[in-house]
Amino acid sequence: MKSIKTKLMFWLMAWITAILGTTGLFSYLHNQERNEADYQSQRAAVKARLAMSLPHSVWQLDDENVRLTLDSELSWPSIIAISVKGESGLSLGRSHDTDGSIRDMPPSEEPRSDDMLNIPIIYQGKEHLGNATVYLSRQALAKHQRDQLIELSAQILLLDVMIFMIMSFNLQRFLFQPLARLQQALNTAIRAPDASGAQVTHVADDEIGGIVNGFNRIVARTAGDLAKRTEAEAVARAERDRAEEAYRQLMEAQQTLVETEKMASLGSLVAGVAHEINTPVGITLTTASHLGTATSHIIEKVDGGTVKKSDFQAYLDTAKECSDLILSNAERAANLIHSFKQVAVDQTSEARRSFQLQDYLNEVITSLKPRFKHANTTINVQCEEDILLDSYPGSFAQVVTNLMVNSLVHGFENRSSGKILIEARRNNPHYITLTLSDDGKGIPPENLSRVFDPFFTTRRGSGGSGLGLNIVYNIVRQRLGGSIEVHSEVNKGTTFTITMPCSAPVNQSKENIA
Repeated sequence: MKSIKTKLMFWLMAWITAILGTTGLFSYLHNQERNEADYQSQRAAVKARLAMSLPHSVWQLDDENVRLTLDSELSWPSIIAISVKGESGLSLGRSHDTDGSIRDMPPSEEPRSDDMLNIPIIYQGKEHLGNATVYLSRQALAKHQRDQLIELSAQILLLDVMIFMIMSFNLQRFLFQPLARLQQALNTAIRAPDASGAQVTHVADDEIGGIVNGFNRIVARTAGDLAKRTEAEAVARAERDRAEEAYRQLMEAQQTLVETEKMASLGSLVAGVAHEINTPVGITLTTASHLGTATSHIIEKVDGGTVKKSDFQAYLDTAKECSDLILSNAERAANLIHSFKQVAVDQTSEARRSFQLQDYLNEVITSLKPRFKHANTTINVQCEEDILLDSYPGSFAQVVTNLMVNSLVHGFENRSSGKILIEARRNNPHYITLTLSDDGKGIPPENLSRVFDPFFTTRRGSGGSGLGLNIVYNIVRQRLGGSIEVHSEVNKGTTFTITMPCSAPVNQSKENIA
């Protein structure tokens, strides 16, 4: 409460000061403009009066009358001195002395001023009799403005203090004190076991009164609930034996719920792969069941002594066929699980070393030639010489392998031949670009944005898992520190473009892919 009160009073003071300060600033600027306008008006009036009163006195060479005229104008504090020089040799000047009196100004004296007013003395609109020079100073104007600023600041400060005191008094009386009583009642309700003594009295029918009434109703309801709960606890203690058994069952159910909750996160992780391994696992189970049934039949015949050579030969054929099916589908399931682990686990345990890109690409192509032997596929590698990579050769080989196999399986499907072009070049001393292009059937536009998604495949029923390009994407981005893009046109082929650094970033993860 003290913290909120302090903040509220601080911001109240700040807002009051800001509002009054802004108002005072506008008032000060308005007064400044008005004072400047008054100064200019007085300046113009002095010029008009001297231009009217001096010509007659100068024409008659009446020095005394000239002095009286000048002395009357020196009553304006902004005028320091006035000098009159006539064509007939008249030279007369009057100025303020240090004690404020008016004295004659020697002809050689040049008063210090920040504003001057030159007035030609013309008699009857024709004859030029001389010039009058008025020396002015803005110091009096500046002093007047400073006095106004000080007075305005004092008024703002006084208003600030008065408004702050009034607002503080009202906030203290109508807000902080009721809130303090409400907080005290809350503390009492917390300490009291039955919430007794937590009622708050607030007479005023205002917003705080509404809050207090709501609080009192909550306290009353809570007290009633506590009374009912106490009675229920008494009944529960009387039935302790039966309740203990129910509690034991409840704890078992709770533990089951906890385990179910733990498995929920794991289920979301493996949901994608579950569908993929369902088919091979189902075939494996069905085949194993069929093999078990055949085995039971042959055992019955052996035990009964009725087994024939044809029966045993049929069993062997069934066993071989079932074994082949179990083995092939088990291998497929194992491969799917392995691929899934490659997606889920970072490959940081692989050895890192430096290798020549051109030589290593040729090694990868050589290792893949047996798979492409019956596909009538031409593989061409164009790589700049002397590109040295400090990276993960195993991951790099996996990327190239997956992209080439993707071209073979998807790009050249139902085609008797195909061409694959692999190009590698330097972008700059620190980055290279690797492109793998084929002239296959291409990727439809509606699938192009999804090729890197996990478990997306167009060969769901033909053994495709949808993990190959997702593995490529993750390895390029996470392990090799690069980026990969795909461009394709239907019946014109597909191009994968990889941009990666010559020195791969250091991987922080410690997990391994099995």
